[in-house]
Amino acid sequence: MSTRPDDAMTAEPLRFTDLSALPVDDVDALAAALCGRWATEAPADRSGTAVAAGPHARLHAARIAPADLLLFVTVDGALDEEHVPRLVDTLSAAYAHERHGAPAPAPVPEATVQETAAREAVARTLRTRTHRYEGASLPFEWSGELARRVARVAAEQSASPTGVVLAALRALLLRHGGHAGDGTLRALLGFEPHPLRGDRDLPQLDAVFADRSAAPVVDRVAGLRASPVVPDRVVLPAGLVLVVDALDAGGDDEAPRLSGRLEYRTALYDAGSAAHLLDGLRTLLTAALDAPDTPVNTLPPLLPAAALIERYAALPMFRPVGHTDPLPLQVAARAVTDGPAVVWDGRTTGYAALDAAARDVTRRLAAAGVTAGDAVVVRMPPGPLRIAALLGVLAHGARLCWLAPGPAGERGRSVLTALRPACVVVEGDGDDELLDWYHAEFGGRVVDVTADAAAPPAAPAPAVTPGDTAYIAFTSGSTGRPKGIPQTHAALTQFTGWLGTRFAMGPGARVAQWVSPEHDPALAEVGATLAAGGTLYVVPDEVRVNPDLLVPWLAEHRITHLQTVPSFARDLLDVIARTGAGPRLDAFGHLLLMGEAVPPELLGGLAEELPALRVFNLYGPTEVVAATWHEVTGLTEGPVPVGRAIPGRQLLVLDENDLTCPVGVTGSIVVRSPYVTSGYLGSADRAPFRPVEWLDAPGAEGGWYRTGDLGRRLPDGTLEYRGREDFQIKLAGNRVELTEIEGTLASHASVLECAVVPVAEPVSGLVHGLDVHVVPRRDADGRPLGAAPEWRAHLRGHFGPLTLPATFHEAPGRLPRNAAGKVDRSRLRAATAAA
Repeated sequence: MSTRPDDAMTAEPLRFTDLSALPVDDVDALAAALCGRWATEAPADRSGTAVAAGPHARLHAARIAPADLLLFVTVDGALDEEHVPRLVDTLSAAYAHERHGAPAPAPVPEATVQETAAREAVARTLRTRTHRYEGASLPFEWSGELARRVARVAAEQSASPTGVVLAALRALLLRHGGHAGDGTLRALLGFEPHPLRGDRDLPQLDAVFADRSAAPVVDRVAGLRASPVVPDRVVLPAGLVLVVDALDAGGDDEAPRLSGRLEYRTALYDAGSAAHLLDGLRTLLTAALDAPDTPVNTLPPLLPAAALIERYAALPMFRPVGHTDPLPLQVAARAVTDGPAVVWDGRTTGYAALDAAARDVTRRLAAAGVTAGDAVVVRMPPGPLRIAALLGVLAHGARLCWLAPGPAGERGRSVLTALRPACVVVEGDGDDELLDWYHAEFGGRVVDVTADAAAPPAAPAPAVTPGDTAYIAFTSGSTGRPKGIPQTHAALTQFTGWLGTRFAMGPGARVAQWVSPEHDPALAEVGATLAAGGTLYVVPDEVRVNPDLLVPWLAEHRITHLQTVPSFARDLLDVIARTGAGPRLDAFGHLLLMGEAVPPELLGGLAEELPALRVFNLYGPTEVVAATWHEVTGLTEGPVPVGRAIPGRQLLVLDENDLTCPVGVTGSIVVRSPYVTSGYLGSADRAPFRPVEWLDAPGAEGGWYRTGDLGRRLPDGTLEYRGREDFQIKLAGNRVELTEIEGTLASHASVLECAVVPVAEPVSGLVHGLDVHVVPRRDADGRPLGAAPEWRAHLRGHFGPLTLPATFHEAPGRLPRNAAGKVDRSRLRAATAAA
């Protein structure tokens, strides 16, 4: 029986099946099979994970033999141990009345005040759990001697036996989160020596403790046999639920019992890891009973601090295996076999031709007086020459900055002012307002890779070391002046090598070069494809930003890999579903999502339209290139995890005191890596790079970066992104996440996309309002399917009594985005001010 915090009972009609005509050798086995199937089916009024209001009863009946009837009842709702025997008694009396003429069952008495309060207490503990997750169940039955010892220690500590088991569960989960400290079983038992019957929520540990030990197991009542059914598959309100079905020390005529089951979320645990955790709980409980005053961190199963950090906060530092040469040398090595490297406008450029073009760029740079260490900006249209220019700048030892042609505005001027590049590499002699400004302001030089000129002599290749700066990426500038972030050849080589290998970008792969050059993932997808030996398909600009054009382009070129942001992937999904393009995308095997939180509904749509597609979620700031990756292997009801650390990165989730947060507790994401940037270009600001003192051992490799992002560790060690620290605001004293508002509003059927911009007092900085920009879905005539009153009511339904002082702005088209593909809030703010 599962529990749910609701109030009024509802019931589905009785469903009857007559199987008496079938030959049955084992009636009990047939009954067990039927009950197992009925126990795992969803209620008829559920949609996804939404739960109907009130406790919900389902009734099945089957005649499995001429004289054998099977009645199955399940209730999803909050019923305590007083209600379970009452339900059994009522059913038994009703059966006896119909079959044997016994008195009809007495009316169920009104619930007492105490019963109502107890039921509400059970419901209140789980009311904040808004999601339900698919899970599995692992039964356990431990030795009778362990049950005796639990009862003995409970008596010594003036506690209940279930209080002892709950304290051991807390100890184990706190240890897994690195937060048990010097806590002992006795100290943990002091928190809750007598837990109430029913379900006890442990929100900080993403777990529930369920005491079902008072539930009846009736052998025979008025001709009926009644017993609980434990399904193999369950629905959970948390990552873990420990259910205790029996816990007593036994007596003269009874054997001691300690049994139950561990229910676990299958998206977080497999059967092996769940069994390992359950075995660890038994081992820890056994040891703690002998030494209740010993710190649980020192009790078996021993988990040394180093192993703890490795499993839950980090991965071992990564030493590149295989290619450690700079990217241009790897491309030059592939020129020998001369496979297809770049496809553009129907023409294919092989690795040999690409390497020759890159060498020509290097000679032109040398002739222009560019030396190793100089900054060089590549501002060229899409095509193989832009890729060759990238390789040529890197091979020359210069510091690359990629910029797309077209209007650059104040951001382009800021980039050139910060870099003071030795030259700007272009293709052709066209009008360019930014270059005119650059020449007038700084006397800057321009190198045209297509200009007719005597071929400059080949110069000795400069010695490029792994520690030299390879490129400088600039932040999007949506929150202020863009900052330059330098990265080394070692960082670029390591990450592109991992990316190309992990996601099979080698020979035969057709990788779309979709990301704009201003955003550093563009370098990653180019470098990973060329290092692995795949083929790069450059997306034309007019196609790149238009999902109606990009979907047929992906099908025409049989693209196998695409990297994009989730909001644009949702646009692509809409086109695929509307046009029925799924079968034509049979080559499309890898979708890499980055830059934004992944909405669960996107995954469901992709699974339906493109069932063979593998979807990956990548997370990480430019300061560390990237940090985590996660393959989505099933549908999820809650946030999609960002996964585990990419090799070469260690991740921690820290509280305000720089201590590791327990599993399930939100804290600040901090990364340690040898690939952390050396700092911001032209800035002495070291605050984001402040080390974690207690882990910063002398001589330890790698720097630290405090991302400003919030996350929490899930029980299996994966990371869940929880928004930005600077996206937290206070409204009327309540802390609110802007991303939570956006996610809630985006779940409304009429909302295509949305963004929230806080409105603050200019002097105090206190937030007094919210500008909510919404792009509505529209009908065939172009009319919006929703409006502000509906959206406001939808938010009120989620946030309850918290008043959100929101002003809604209906956006006529898509929301503005920066070079990284993220919503440009500065442009939204400016548009609101100008209105």
